[in-house]
Amino acid sequence: MKKYSQIILLLFVIVSLAKAQKGDNEIVAEVGPIKVTASEFKQRYEMVPHVGRHIKGREDRLKAETLYSIIAEKLWALKAEELGFDSSAVMEYTFKAVEDMYLRDALYRKEIKSKMSIDPQKYAEAKKRALIYLNTKFIYAKEKSGIDKLYNELKNGASFDSLLSMRGESLLQKEQPYQIHFGQMAEFAEDSVYSLSVGEFSSPLKSPDGWYIFKLISVEPEKIENAKQVKNMEKRIRSVVQKREEENEFQKYYRSFFPGHEVQTNGYLFWSFSDKIIAALKERKKLANVEDGKAVHLEEADFYKIKDQFGPDSLNMVFIQLKENPITLRTFLYSFAFEGFYTSSDDPNTIRNQLNSRVKRFIEHELLTREANKEGMKNNPKVKSEIEMWRDYYLATLYKQTLFDSSNVTDAEVRNYYNKKKNSEDLETQVNIIEIYNDSLEVIEKVFQEIDNGVDFKTVAQKYSDRKSKGNNVESGFFPISSHGEIGRIAGNMNIGDVYGPLKVDDEYIVFKLIDKKTSTEKFSGSFNKIKDELKRQLKAEKVSKKMINNTVKLANKYGVKVNEKLLYNMDVTNFNMMVYRYMGFGGRMLAVPMTPTFIEWVEPWQKSKSELP
Repeated sequence: MKKYSQIILLLFVIVSLAKAQKGDNEIVAEVGPIKVTASEFKQRYEMVPHVGRHIKGREDRLKAETLYSIIAEKLWALKAEELGFDSSAVMEYTFKAVEDMYLRDALYRKEIKSKMSIDPQKYAEAKKRALIYLNTKFIYAKEKSGIDKLYNELKNGASFDSLLSMRGESLLQKEQPYQIHFGQMAEFAEDSVYSLSVGEFSSPLKSPDGWYIFKLISVEPEKIENAKQVKNMEKRIRSVVQKREEENEFQKYYRSFFPGHEVQTNGYLFWSFSDKIIAALKERKKLANVEDGKAVHLEEADFYKIKDQFGPDSLNMVFIQLKENPITLRTFLYSFAFEGFYTSSDDPNTIRNQLNSRVKRFIEHELLTREANKEGMKNNPKVKSEIEMWRDYYLATLYKQTLFDSSNVTDAEVRNYYNKKKNSEDLETQVNIIEIYNDSLEVIEKVFQEIDNGVDFKTVAQKYSDRKSKGNNVESGFFPISSHGEIGRIAGNMNIGDVYGPLKVDDEYIVFKLIDKKTSTEKFSGSFNKIKDELKRQLKAEKVSKKMINNTVKLANKYGVKVNEKLLYNMDVTNFNMMVYRYMGFGGRMLAVPMTPTFIEWVEPWQKSKSELP
């Protein structure tokens, strides 16, 4: 029965951001011309998970870590803009996809949310329905022709129970009838079944997977035993009615907006694009050893490979012809890559149909984005601040990448590094961690839920991590904090038992727990040639870390940084450990705020440098 109830449900989830509270526009930090408001800080503190934030006495430390990491991000963004990165391909295409989502969301709030009103009669009817539930039986057919045949037989006097007994869905209803509660079905289907008298059957009702006919067996009162249940019911009734009104307004706008737009797609480019996607899926399935029937996800490298296969001339060809400013294949591909793509099917025609739907959705989004720009949504102060937050994040990421790319390591440097370490008696910090790697934020969300529910971290890692060695081992083993890039850097500042994450590493996310830490003079476990590549990674990580610290200190002194510590430490924040998604109007989902890694190693050198300035 669960299968069918999931099929019939029609859910529309739109997250409304809370209205700004008093003090949210106060400035908690100034980074050159950039002002970090209390509102931005609170969102970025509360909407990203940090295990252990509920521990008494840790809040001030976490506040400081969050704020100074944001400040570093803003400093890098300023430098990236100075270097001209704001005109790079990443900003022109990838960041633009984020910007467009916010613009469409603002248009949605103006054209849909602001026009919603609850009909008192509908609300009264909803309250009546919420007090009862229906016991029903149903007949299902995948095709309309099949359900129409069954419906005609019923109208001509055939027994509902006799027809049902000869069908597979009868097994799901053998033990008990199928219960329908208020708000469980799409509104049109609910209107139909709630209008039935006992013994009557509905007309065929369409659902995402096929067609249904319901027969009403009996009506039962919902059990309401206390005031809390009454309050929860009232809340649920209002939520359902509001969502349905929102959907009705959406459908009205959709029907009025899209007709009349002339759009043509280049069929040759579509077939070439779909052929390359199908080939990439086949290759990815083989590389990842994905079983038949399981989802195959294309990775970032796959999209870049497809882009390179087209070449510059094809990429600059018009893929979608609009009345003004046609869309090139290059623009579409970047947007397609930003959203990602996966499928469980190997059938080329099925995949092409999925890709065709994506093209259709892209066209709709493009038209809505243009309408949002026409309506001046970019000038909305809230939209501007949200877009600026993400713009700074993307620019900072680009600058950080330059630090990594410019930290080259020669063979001679590796040899000198080896000799110096080998002959040194200095103690070196090493750490051992349990790692959970996964490329899905939905899985990472489950990880935090289970950790918060008290499940052992190692058990969670063995269940969810994509990287496990033989014997389901999820421990890294001891490694120097100078290696493993940001993981080593962050682990070096943690206490045993601390958990950190999620941290983006290449195309995956990692959550890790520090389970042991030691200092040792033991440096190497093999000959130079055997460990040369690992030493090269360690030396590069050290170079990158030093550059990050030194450059951030220089940028802080160059642009200027001011922190309102009184506001920071007196600010009321919630300490729920949660990962928050934002569901955007007209479709799309993304993290509510950027996921900025903790980076505070620059703060002490910066404060020291300030005291040394004349």
